[in-house]
Amino acid sequence: MKLASLFDDFIDVYFKKGLSSKFFIGFTCGVPFLLRLAILDLWLKDYGLSNSLIGIITLLQFPFAFKFLWAPFIEKFNFPFLSKMFGQRKGWAIASQLLLFVGVIGMATSSPNSSLFRLLFFTSLVAFADGCQDMSLYTFQLSKTDSQMYGPTAGVYVFGYRTGLLFSKSITLYLAHYFGWNAAYFTMAFSIFVCTFFILKIDEPKPNKMVSNIDGKQGPLQIIASTMQQCLFDPFKNFMKQPDWKSFIAVIVLYRAGDILAQKMARLFYMDLGFSILDIANVVQVFGSIATLFGGVIGGFFIKKLGIIRSMIRFGIIHAVSCLCYVALAAVGKNLPMFYFSVFVENVTSGAVTTAFVAFLYSMSNRNYAATQYALLWAFYDLGGTFYRTVSGIIADALGWTNFFLFIPLTFIPCLIILLSLRDYSGEQDCCRDT
Repeated sequence: MKLASLFDDFIDVYFKKGLSSKFFIGFTCGVPFLLRLAILDLWLKDYGLSNSLIGIITLLQFPFAFKFLWAPFIEKFNFPFLSKMFGQRKGWAIASQLLLFVGVIGMATSSPNSSLFRLLFFTSLVAFADGCQDMSLYTFQLSKTDSQMYGPTAGVYVFGYRTGLLFSKSITLYLAHYFGWNAAYFTMAFSIFVCTFFILKIDEPKPNKMVSNIDGKQGPLQIIASTMQQCLFDPFKNFMKQPDWKSFIAVIVLYRAGDILAQKMARLFYMDLGFSILDIANVVQVFGSIATLFGGVIGGFFIKKLGIIRSMIRFGIIHAVSCLCYVALAAVGKNLPMFYFSVFVENVTSGAVTTAFVAFLYSMSNRNYAATQYALLWAFYDLGGTFYRTVSGIIADALGWTNFFLFIPLTFIPCLIILLSLRDYSGEQDCCRDT
C-alpha cells in the first residue's frame, strides 16, 4: 500500500466517522485512574515504603475490580434527582464524580507518614467511585459503533483515556515536585469537574430494551434478585453461548500481564536508578504519554486493516520484546538518552496493545447487554491486573531489576498460544449483535 493511500485511509477513518465523543469518554475515565495507582506508588515510594509493600497495597483496588456486582443497579435504576435532570447514565456518572471528588480530597488531607491508614481508606473509596463512573460510561463507548469500527473506536477511546492520564499524572507530579503531594492531590480533586463538563455535552445513549420494568408489587429481595438475573446472570449466560468463551476469558486475564507488571514497577525502577520525580514527570509522564497516544491511534488504524486477533498477536509480540529496553537501561544505569529511548519504545507498543485489547472487549459484548457484559469481561481483566500488581513488587525484590524485566516477556507466551489457536477468528464479526 502506498504511503499516500495509507494516509488518506487514516484520515478517512479517524476524521470522518464522528468519533469525537469517544475521546471525551476516555478522557473522563483516565483522569482519576493513576491517582490511586502509579502516582500513589510514587508518593509511597517517596516516603520510603518498600516495593513489596507498595505492590501489596494494590489489594485496595478490589472495589474497582468488583464493579460488575453493582453494575445491574446502574443498568436498571435511576440515581435520585441527578438521573431525572441529566439522564439515567449521566446521573450515575455525575454522582460518581462527586464521590471521586470527596475521595481525592480525603487523600489530599492524608499522609503516608502520619496517616497512612486514612490515605489507604480514601484510596479504596476512589477505587469504588472510579468503578461506578466506568460502569456508567460503558454504554457510551459502544453507542452507535458497528463491528467494522471497533479498532478505530478503541483507538480514539484509548487516545482520550491516555490524554486523561497525561493530564492527571503530569500535573500531579509537577505540583508534587514544587509544592508537595498534598497540594497536588487538592488540585486534582477539583480537576474532576472538568470531566463533569464533558459528560454534560455527550448524548445520553438509548435505554436497554432487554431490561424489563420492575413489578411494583415485588419486595426488596425480589427486586434485587430480578435485577441481578436480568442484568448480571443473563448477560453472562449469553456470553457463554460463544463456543470459545473460555479461551476468550483466558486471553482477557493473560494478554496484558507483562504490560501491567512492567508499568507497576517501572517508576519505582527509575527512582532506584537515581532519576528524580521531575525527571520521571518529564520523560515518562509527558514524553512517554505522547508516545502512548501515538501507539494507540496507529494501533486502532491497523486493527481495522488486519483484524483484532491478528493485531493482538503482532502487537503482543512486539511489546514483549520491547520490555528488553528496561534490561538495557538497567545495564547502563542513570543515562538520560537511554531513558528516553526505552520509554518511547515501551509506550508506543503499550498504546497499540491497549487499543487491541479494548477492541477485543468490544467485539465480545452483545449489544443488548453491552454495558454489563463489558463490565463483566473487564472484571476478569481487573482481577488479573490486581493480582499482577500485588505480586509485582515481591517478584521484583526477589529477582532484582534485570531478571525481573527479562522475566516479563515470558509472561506473554501462554496468551500467545491461545491467540494462535483463535487465529481463524477474524475479530470482525459483530459479537455486539442483537439476539
